[in-house]
Amino acid sequence: MKTRIITLLFAAFLMPLLMHAQSPLDKVFAKYADQDKFTTVSISKEMFTNILAMAASSNDSSSREIKGIMDKLTGLKVITYNIDTTDYAKAVSIYNEWAGLFPASTYKELMAVTEGRDNYKFMTKQDAEGKISEMVMLMKGKKELLVLSLTGVIDISNVSKISRSMGIHGMEGFQHMHKNNQAPPPAKK
Repeated sequence: MKTRIITLLFAAFLMPLLMHAQSPLDKVFAKYADQDKFTTVSISKEMFTNILAMAASSNDSSSREIKGIMDKLTGLKVITYNIDTTDYAKAVSIYNEWAGLFPASTYKELMAVTEGRDNYKFMTKQDAEGKISEMVMLMKGKKELLVLSLTGVIDISNVSKISRSMGIHGMEGFQHMHKNNQAPPPAKK
């Protein structure tokens, strides 16, 4: 509950800062933003810049590392749907709509994780130079559907660090990426 409140506060604070993004999620955001059972969060490049400015006084190595990672990000979008147990057909329809936003011709599936009733799908989109320009996590759980899109110049090995440092609902799913990676996970503080 606390995470949801923080997410909603972030969304309210960020509304004036939103950019006109180039994400497939834009239409979904417009469609569902004012509906019950949906939560949307959009963080712009300007907010990442503000976060970096607030953290500028810290000089430890992990803070410098996070600053370097976040400096390359251009946006973050999250949309969640709290599943109504009396209408699973609607949840299936919404999930299929969201999954259709990321065609295999444009988005490469990196991996899929099933953990109990939660299913995670991780996909990336590369720019013309072969660098990852967008990373997407699509999650279907027993009580919630979620899609998260992180844009910018993205290094997969740093995604779980970003997810822990930002503490935004939904980003914890990116830590599944690190579980299946060769390198050991970063030390917890």
